[in-house]
Formats: sequence, C-alpha cells, structure tokens
Amino acid sequence: MDIAGKVALVTGAAVGSGRAIAERLAAEGARLALADIDADGCAETRRRIGRGELIRVDLRDDAEVERMIASTKEKLGGLDILVNNAGGGQPAARFPEATVAQWSDVLAVNLRAPMLATQLALPSLRSGGVVVNIASTAGIGHTPYRWPEYAAAKAGLIRFTSTLTDLPGVRVNCLVPDWIRTERAEAELAAMSHGQRSLAPPPIPLDVLTDAVIELVSDDSLSGRVMVLRPGRSPELLGAG
Repeated sequence: MDIAGKVALVTGAAVGSGRAIAERLAAEGARLALADIDADGCAETRRRIGRGELIRVDLRDDAEVERMIASTKEKLGGLDILVNNAGGGQPAARFPEATVAQWSDVLAVNLRAPMLATQLALPSLRSGGVVVNIASTAGIGHTPYRWPEYAAAKAGLIRFTSTLTDLPGVRVNCLVPDWIRTERAEAELAAMSHGQRSLAPPPIPLDVLTDAVIELVSDDSLSGRVMVLRPGRSPELLGAG
C-alpha cells in the first residue's frame, strides 16, 4: 500500500505510542483521524502534526465506537487504515481483587473495541484497506503476569488477528511490542532506584515501533501476521506467511 493520500484512523492518539504512530503516518502522507478519550491530548497531537480530525471516544461504549468509525468516513471521505492502538488503563484493582465491572472495562478497551472497530470498518476497507492491532508481549508466553485481564485481552487480540487471513480485500496484522519508550516509561525509569534501573529491560524506541507499523501497513504480502518487538532484537514475524 502507498500510504500517501490514504485515510488513517488511530485510536489512543493523544499521547505516547498512538501519538508517535499518528505522526509517522502523517509524515508518510496519510490523512488522519485522531481518536482518544483525552480530547486535549488529541488536540496537542494535531498541533504537532499540523492537521487531523479530532474524535473524542470512550472505547468502552459500543455506540461511541460506531460513531468514531462513522465520523471518520464522514469527515475524511472514507477509511483505508485502522490502527487499533488504544489500550492499557489505570486499574484501581487487578484480577482477582478487581470487580467484574473493573476487569470488564479492561477487556472492553483492549479487545472488544478493536474487534468492534474492525468489524464496523470492513465495508470501507474492502477495496484494499489495512488494520493494524497493537497488542503487547503480556499476551504471549506462559509465565505469571501481574495484570491477568490485560494479558488475556492482548492474547485474544493476537489470536483474533491471526485468524483473519481470508477477508476479501482487507489485510489485518498485529504488532506485539515489549515495553515502549513513551513519556510514561521515561517517568517510570526515572522513579526507579539505580539498582532497579540496571535490571530493567531497555524500552523499545518509538521509531522502531513506528517503522514496524509502516511495514505492516505497506507490505501487501503481510496478512494475518503477528510481529513481535523485543529489546535489542530484530522484529520477529511469527507463524507462516
């Protein structure tokens, strides 16, 4: 795919990885819809890029996800690239202490919303569009993880992607990064003791992340593929092509 002139919707575009992905797509010539629950953060992303349609959305609300897709098509005349980047959360409690409502919100943002957004976007994407789902290495492996509902959601997102190899005219891929060097990661590193910092893995640079997104969007041979980013290693494509 030639990204120049294409319409791209990025969720979680207010800060961090979402902002970096939006900036990179803009540099490649994409026309952007910037979606996030943080309207001020999205406005700052647009200021940095110099253009883009702002869409405030709470991805836990199915009606708002539907409005996000409809608004993108209405404001920009279509949709060619969907980056389901929004995720994470600020948990007051984690499973099993979390209430059903609390852990359900994590599943909604990190799995249900990307699935719904993909489904709603398909009519617009069938002429050669691309979906890139941003998961996490929390969703792979067999070791304990401190936030079970998040890990389960990201595992689901990875498997959801790998099943979608036969959608007519649409490619769906998944990027699975380890810890990313966002502003939040920098703050967490700064708050660590020297000993803790020496044991922490180096975060994935944002340019490595955005390079990978561009590859998954641009390479027409990649469909239903999962790309893993780990510190100090080259990107790894899982499974058969």
